[in-house]
Order: sequence, then structure tokens, then C-alpha cells
Amino acid sequence: MKGNSSNILEPNYIEEGNKKILTTAGAFGLLRKGIIENLGSKRAKGFLLRYGWSLGVSDAKEAMKASTSIEYLIKQASVLHLSTGHIGDIQSERFIEMVDSENIKTISGKGKWIHSFEASEHLKHHGKSDSPQCHTLTGYASGYMSTICKKSVIVKEISCMAKGDPECCFEMKLKEDWGMEIQEEVKFYHEINIIEELEYTYEQLLEQRNYIEKVSKFHKKLTESISNGSNLQDIADTSFGLLQIPISIEDLSFQKIVYSGVNEQEYNSLSKELKESLIRKNRKNNLLPLFKETTRLQTENQERLVTPIIVQKKVIGYCTFLYQKGDENTENNIMFIERVANAASLYLLNEKTSFEALEKMKGYFLEQILKGQYTSREEIINRGRYMGVNLESAFYIAAIDYIETSKASIENKEHYDQILESIAKYLDIQGHKALVGQYEGKIIMLIPESSNILPNMERILKHIETTHPSYKYKIGISDKSEDIEHILDNLDESFISLRMSTEKKIIHFNDLGIVGILINSKNVSGIKKIAKQELGPLYTLGNGKQKELMKTLYVFLTNGGKLQQTMDDLSLSMSGLMYRINKIEKLIGKDLRDSSQSYQLLLILDSLLALGELEI
Repeated sequence: MKGNSSNILEPNYIEEGNKKILTTAGAFGLLRKGIIENLGSKRAKGFLLRYGWSLGVSDAKEAMKASTSIEYLIKQASVLHLSTGHIGDIQSERFIEMVDSENIKTISGKGKWIHSFEASEHLKHHGKSDSPQCHTLTGYASGYMSTICKKSVIVKEISCMAKGDPECCFEMKLKEDWGMEIQEEVKFYHEINIIEELEYTYEQLLEQRNYIEKVSKFHKKLTESISNGSNLQDIADTSFGLLQIPISIEDLSFQKIVYSGVNEQEYNSLSKELKESLIRKNRKNNLLPLFKETTRLQTENQERLVTPIIVQKKVIGYCTFLYQKGDENTENNIMFIERVANAASLYLLNEKTSFEALEKMKGYFLEQILKGQYTSREEIINRGRYMGVNLESAFYIAAIDYIETSKASIENKEHYDQILESIAKYLDIQGHKALVGQYEGKIIMLIPESSNILPNMERILKHIETTHPSYKYKIGISDKSEDIEHILDNLDESFISLRMSTEKKIIHFNDLGIVGILINSKNVSGIKKIAKQELGPLYTLGNGKQKELMKTLYVFLTNGGKLQQTMDDLSLSMSGLMYRINKIEKLIGKDLRDSSQSYQLLLILDSLLALGELEI
């Protein structure tokens, strides 16, 4: 059967209480707009579907007064729908199976509404939609067909011009024939009057207001806690006390800083499970991901709401709410966890600023000592006491040098500042007291003997290698000194140790043996004179040739004259190595296999290396 727009019945409704009122599409569009804006899209859909349903039921009842023939009533559907002005035309096809002339067994159909006023008005007031919007038309068709068929018939819009489709098309079936596909749609037809709609909206607004008020009070409590000098543990305890949600504050590796509301054993177990889960998911590099916004994480035994702690536009850690598996209240806690993160950010920014100011003061103090700007030992000791560093006892000087190993993305000055901050923070966390600063392009550490830093230099080196891997580092450490006024001697010793650390990453001045004694004696001119005498033309060759032969000689001597080891270290063939050795022996007039001569030459080369006269 084909639906059409020919007039079969001219209804004349004058029944009291059911009069038809006329309106324009534009006026109804404004009404529809207001309903959507005030009730929201979801509840407005239900309201409009029920409104259309009511119109359809009313028209069906009037039509049934003229005839109870299903065929007649179905033909009237198109006529009556057109008379509402909701559409310009309608095309449809239906399949009907009858029990008898007045009762149907099943019905289904498809069709399209042409020039839907509802689609046009939605586009005008709201723009393109993500879903069909002809709710009044859908409700009308469903109400009309359900009434005349005496069975629940549901019409569903499957495409709509309001969402950019070329046509507004629909399908029609008995409710039971739709199955689960229509379950969500049917819910919109449940009768809720406008008073209930308004009551629901009021309850939602009241709930939202109470939620905002609770968030505001929570934020005020945290702010007061920060103002009163609270630390991170106090912030965590305050949060748990107000919300009764276990909380943790952790670094970027999910290592504990503080936590509250959970015992240590349980926290450690959950933390281990989380890190293993994150690493398994990030199979590419086995690293923990960086979370830059609030995120929900789930593992087998826990759920977490994680938000970043940001200081100076950089993520430095996380605040986390810990939930039992299956807790459904995480959505409402986003604003709370983000305020905890803000409070932690304020605290850490203040700590960072204070820490940096103190460390800069310490670095400047060390620089003044090295430049001899203090007139007395007592003045230095008193100032050091003010800095929290004991300069009365014995001390060491460590010089840290770094060489770029790959394309660094930051300038050297910025890199220096970051390394300095990493070392200072590490020492602070470990409870070590020292002065750290810069001098002649090196990072300098004044290390009191009582600070227990020296035995941990390997750990400090590993820490900066891990946090700043773009550079290769080496450390030279002076001999022990009892007098702060002789600090420049110790500084020279640390620089000499740096120059001698050709293979070792950390070298102590007292490990240099006789070379250290020679250099420390300040007999520089004498060493150069002996070097010129013993090395002869090799000491005065052009820079390129000299460097190549000097390196060959040094590696050969340090290997004790072992040819195979020297070949491997220099990547030379045996013939190439022998050529160089023979040339060196002719230039300096010495037998490199003579142990006394080779020892003396190695001592001279080590001395030149320590003085910076030679680079290997």
C-alpha cells in the first residue's frame, strides 16, 4: 500500500477541550528551541515524542469515529499528518497481515517525510546534529498507528536532514518485532508531566549546587592548609579526612612521596601492580607513560583517578585517588582531585623557589671562596655555618665535566642549571650537606669529610647520567684538605684528576701517584723542559701528526708494549702499528721495549696529560 496526500476526510474538530490551535513553524521552532535549552537535548526529545504521540492519538480517535476499517484509517494517516503542517509530503510503503477485517496480526513499513519543519527548525536554531531530530513527527506516527492498530507500534527515524542526511526516513514495526534495538527509544515515551520534568530539573540543579558548594569548601580547606604552612602529608591527610577517599601523591615513576587512607603494605602492593600493568601496556620501550590530564586507570585489583601536578608548565608528579574495583563514583571526584593537585602544585612551587634561591646563594658563596673574595678563614667558616655547611673540618673538591654525546635540544647554560638542580636535590633528599656551584665551565662541589658524600659519588654520577642522558660525565676529586684557605690547591687537584680520567669516570687525585706529586709541586716549567728533551721532534711536530703519534705512543706504553691490545685499541693493522712504532723510535731515539725508558716516557706523557698539554 502506498501512502499519499489526497484528501479523504476533512476533519472539523469542535469537541470541547480538544480544539485545534494554529501556529507557525517559526513559532513552534522557537518553542522547541526553548524546551531544548531548558530541559536539555535528552529530556526535550522525550517531551517532543510524547507531544507528537498525543497529537497522533487524538487524530486517530477522531478518524476512528468515521470508520474502523484498518485500510481506511491507514490511508487517513498521511492525510491527517499533512494537515498538521509538520511536513510537506510523505511517501511510505507498508506490509500488513490481518487476523480479520478489523484486527491486524503484524505490521511493518518504511517511508520518508518530505520538507520536515522540525529538521529545518533544528538546523536554524542549533546547527547540524549528531542524531535524528524529527521527534514530533516520530511521536505522531507512533501514537496514530498504535491507536488504530490497537497494538504498540513504534516508528523510528533512521536518517534525518538535521544531521546532514539527504532525507528524513523512518521505519515502523510492532514494539515486540523491534527487539532490543528499540529499548532505549521506548523509554522516552514513558509519561512524565511537565511538573515532574521541572521537579527533576530542580533536583539536578540543587544537586549540582550542593556539589559545587562542597567543592568550594574543600578548596577553601586546602588553601587554608597551605597558608598555615602545611606540607604534602598534611594536604593528603586533609583530603582524606574530608572525602574519606584514599589518596597518594607520587613522582613521575609512581614512587611514593606521601599517601593517606591506606596502610603501607597495601599501598606498596597496589603501586607495584600499577607499574607492572603500565609497563606491560607500553611494550614499545618498557617505560611508564606520562599523563598530562586527569585519567582513569584500572588494574585487576584497583581503580585510580590520576591527575598531573604541574609546576611552571611541567608535569612533575601525580595526585591519585585510590578506589576499590567497581566503584562508580569516580566521575564526581574529578574536581576534588584536581584541587588537591593544584594545592600540591602551589606547595611544590613554593618549595622549588625557596630551594633554588638557597642553592643559588650557596653556589655564589662557593664562587666567592674560589675567587678569594673573603679576607679571613673565620669569615668563610661563619658564612658556611649560616649555609648549613661545616667548613671547619677537612674537605674535598670534586669537579664535574660533561661532554655532549648527542644532539642536545637545550643550550649549555640551561643544561648546566638543570644538572646543578638535579645534584642539589639529590643531596638534599639524601640529607647530605655540600656547596655546589660553577667555576671555569665545570660544576664544582665542596664536600665536607663529615658529609659522607664521597662514598656515594658513584650514585650521584648514576643519578645525573639517568636524569640527563644527552651528555657524558666524568668527575675529578682532590686530595683531602684541612684548611679552607688552600682551596685553590684542591681545585687544581680536581682539574688535574679530570684531565687524567681518560677511561675512568671518577678519579681521585691520590690515585695518580708520582704524577700527582710532580704536578702538585708546581714544577710545570721543569716538566715541559724534560718532555721537550725526551720526546724530541715528536713534541714539536705539526698538530695533526703529533696528536696521532703521541696517542699511539701513550696507548702502546699504557698497554705495557702489548701489540695485540694496542692494535685493538687504535683499530690498526699490525703493519700499520709497527710502522708508527718504528717512526716514533727514530724520532725520539729510544727503544720502546726498554722498560726503564718506557716507564720514564709514560710518566712524562701522564704529566703532560695532567697539565692539559696533551689530549688523548
